[in-house]
Amino acid sequence: QNSLDGYFLILSTNVKRNDDGTLPPESVKLLDDVGQYSRLCHALYWASTAQRFQVLQTPMGLQRMESRGMMTKSQLKVLQSLDVSDDQLKLAPLEWMLIRPIQAMDQGIMAGDTATKGMCLKQMGKLRDSYMAIPNKLAGRMPLAYTHFVQILVDTFVLLTPIALYAELGTYSVFAVGIITLFYTGLLNLAKIFLDPLNNDNFCEEDANFMDLGVLIRESNGASTRWTRAGARLPFD
Repeated sequence: QNSLDGYFLILSTNVKRNDDGTLPPESVKLLDDVGQYSRLCHALYWASTAQRFQVLQTPMGLQRMESRGMMTKSQLKVLQSLDVSDDQLKLAPLEWMLIRPIQAMDQGIMAGDTATKGMCLKQMGKLRDSYMAIPNKLAGRMPLAYTHFVQILVDTFVLLTPIALYAELGTYSVFAVGIITLFYTGLLNLAKIFLDPLNNDNFCEEDANFMDLGVLIRESNGASTRWTRAGARLPFD
């Protein structure tokens, strides 16, 4: 999110402006194009990361996104013609986000000095690193066998606790067992959510609270337009 905000801040402050500080149509077109690439990239990125969104990167899902205005017909045709796997489709709009401003620099729509181009490349590199870090962390977690062992250990402990406590607590062991079950099973379910925050492996029950990717997508989509709107007019010449 921070890398994306920084990238759009650089773009919106270095595009060509009119004498009164407003944005000419070509600058607005540039910022709108890059924002649209960003929104498409995020949709395809989470489709490649979360199993419940994988349908978006299928041919039918791409056609549906095109019909909903998330991409143009030409972009759909390009994505369908690429010789990459479905989970790599997100890389195409990520590259478009950098190529389009570089073309605008050559056309005089955006400042094309070495410093500006270097900042764009650096910020895009940070954005790429952030994207790749999430799948790496998901792939580098603890072995699945250890999770199953902990599940068996907690279940055995909860089942044997009433027998162990009854000799000393008597009928009060019912309340003690209830408290122990609540805490141990609750902590175990919480640990499962941390282990699989996207619920790709169906570790927990369906009513568990997993990472709400819709919030992340909305925040990222907001970053694609907020800097353009905020800098549409300037209080000085």
